[in-house]
Amino acid sequence: MDLPSELELTIGAQFRAPITGAGSQGYRWLATITGDAAAIEVRTVGMPPVGHTPGHGSYERELQIDALQVGVAVIDLALTHAGGRVRERHGLVVRVVAPG
Repeated sequence: MDLPSELELTIGAQFRAPITGAGSQGYRWLATITGDAAAIEVRTVGMPPVGHTPGHGSYERELQIDALQVGVAVIDLALTHAGGRVRERHGLVVRVVAPG
């Protein structure tokens, strides 16, 4: 997976990127936001193939970041097993700026 380490977004913009899925092995993505946490909203969304039931098995996921207000937030994104073991970790600094 290739995520940028820094990102600049204008208020109202959204960043989307594919991320690894490993749900059938007991892993899930956990996002911890520090800094100006209110500046962004972060989600990891599953994208099951057509005909598959969501929540069953491993399939591609997508990282979505919404820019809400001016600020600088730091995301620690970790693919974490139910037992606490981390398989992947990514750090991302998101700078949200005003339009214009």
